[in-house]
Amino acid sequence: MNRTEIIFSLKKYFKIHELVGKWTYKIHGERAWKFFSTEALYMLLIIRENLGKPITINNWFWGGKFSQRGLRTNLQNIFKQMFSSGKLYLSGHVLGEAFDFDVEGMTAPEVRNWIKQNQHLFPFKIRLERNKNGKPINWTHADALQEDHNPKVYEFDV
Repeated sequence: MNRTEIIFSLKKYFKIHELVGKWTYKIHGERAWKFFSTEALYMLLIIRENLGKPITINNWFWGGKFSQRGLRTNLQNIFKQMFSSGKLYLSGHVLGEAFDFDVEGMTAPEVRNWIKQNQHLFPFKIRLERNKNGKPINWTHADALQEDHNPKVYEFDV
């Protein structure tokens, strides 16, 4: 699939405001698809189509609490906190390569296991966050950041 076909297919499942924050959506609207890599979008499409279950990324548009689980910008709290603490912040989220999400009816470990068991569906390497500060996370983080030495599906801890 090419990028245009991937975005067209993703639009069956997601509105762009589910992938970006308030300011990005306000300023760029439908054009905000441009901020994501083709690999990250294709990764999301593969997961959504093959699981066949609704996925929640950002829900701020409907008054929900999630606004930083797709693209992150300098106007969002996580980015601001890293900047003000003087830390380098090159998360897959700021590079348009990552999504945090919940899958209806599945736990995060179940989703990660499904991805590992179905890694043949992905034509590139992906990374899955497993733990944060030594504790298991209860959402799925998947990104398309790639390093040559990583296996096809690489699990990491923050």
